[in-house]
Amino acid sequence: MNNDELQNETINDAMYKELIHSSLDVAMDYGELAVDSILNYDVISELPIVKSIVALGRIGLSIKEKHFTKKVLCFLKEFHSKSSSENIMEFKNKLNTDQMFKDKVTEQIILVIDRLKTEQRAVLFAKLLIDLIQEKYDWETFCYFSEFLDLIQLIDIAVLSDLFIKSSNEIDNNAVTTFDRYMMLASIERLKLYGFVVVKDLAFIGPSDEFKKQAYISSLGTVFYNAIKV
Repeated sequence: MNNDELQNETINDAMYKELIHSSLDVAMDYGELAVDSILNYDVISELPIVKSIVALGRIGLSIKEKHFTKKVLCFLKEFHSKSSSENIMEFKNKLNTDQMFKDKVTEQIILVIDRLKTEQRAVLFAKLLIDLIQEKYDWETFCYFSEFLDLIQLIDIAVLSDLFIKSSNEIDNNAVTTFDRYMMLASIERLKLYGFVVVKDLAFIGPSDEFKKQAYISSLGTVFYNAIKV
């Protein structure tokens, strides 16, 4: 591909091609690469999608653009590691034959990856896409889950895991390890905001009429957790 062809290829087209046929070395750990040095490797700088990102930068890539490149590579590696997933061939065929579907999918992927703060979140995003392809939820739910990736913290996954295993738990007795109890309470509130957790007040008969809160993972939270868990 010459320079003129490269400049005429949009990042969406490059993403589409990469979803259909991987050009990545899936054995490479892109997450471990330093952002500043990510283009110092020929195996990376010669990837068509990376060339498209570089072309958009014209002269050179900023730190933000290099970080975007790293997130894209981590997303694609996770996606292609599940290339034998159910319905993957139907998904790829639809990308090839349905222009509106292709545009919708690639635009959503680019927009979400661009706003995600870390490459770890980009990996979780790939997991969400795989479960969409497997028809475990619809497009609207996929977009909803993708929004939460902007907010999610590691403790949120641990809290969901604990509640998934136990079905419910008193918040103060949650088994999640944290140095700050208030971080755990903040996690519960974050998960509650998106409908992944339900919190109820429990009254205990006693001289103080003490109230305690009990958290439950919701059906929506269960679907989300099953999508992103290792």
